[in-house]
Amino acid sequence: MKKFIFYLLIAIITLLLPCTLFAGENGVTVTGKAKIKHKPDVAFVTLYIKADGILLSDAVKKADRKVEDVKNAIQDKSKNMKSFEVYDVSIGEAQREYFVSDRKEDTPHPEIVRRIRIMIDPNPAPAYELIDIAIRAGALMEIPSRTRYSEDVRSNVVYGLLKSIDVEEKVREAALADAKQKAQKLAALSGKKIGDIINIGCAGSCSYDFPIRIMGLEPDFPTEYIGMNSEEISISQSISVTYELKKE
Repeated sequence: MKKFIFYLLIAIITLLLPCTLFAGENGVTVTGKAKIKHKPDVAFVTLYIKADGILLSDAVKKADRKVEDVKNAIQDKSKNMKSFEVYDVSIGEAQREYFVSDRKEDTPHPEIVRRIRIMIDPNPAPAYELIDIAIRAGALMEIPSRTRYSEDVRSNVVYGLLKSIDVEEKVREAALADAKQKAQKLAALSGKKIGDIINIGCAGSCSYDFPIRIMGLEPDFPTEYIGMNSEEISISQSISVTYELKKE
């Protein structure tokens, strides 16, 4: 029972420390938080190409043709494409299911899987249309494998905010204002008032409203501000600020 109470106290202290700390007798440390929602300025469409062959070079050539077919189809039928990037995801033997044990010594069957990432305007309807065009040209919506690739978000369409400098500045200002308000309330409770800022640190931000990390890895989009909502991207900021305490 004593151990349970001890661990419970530790857990409570751990939860409270990030929010409010007292920096000795002459200062107070608080954590200011803020969140701003902004309309995305880009969408990323992720698709895949899979090709195999008798030799690996055959698979590569076939994959090259498929990628070119998809790119040409999109360029012909969609005017929304801003960029078209291709990455090798997997190069090796094709996964096969064996039901007869004497087939395990078959010649290796080379296979290559490529990921296509297309950047477009942040509008759902054109994104869905682009996916349909790519599928008709030979693209896949996901890799037909039991393996989940940890660097990929499990959605074909993700929205992002590339031009984020001004928004980041606003959310930092809001977080700092929140910290000041919290510090003023705490100082008033102790019969004091806050003075100058002594220290600013322990800042952190988060833009994800859904579990974007898979197997502990971050996605490799050109912006950290991404989400599933085509109408808004959340940008959050947390700043630890220490204020001087003065007598009233």
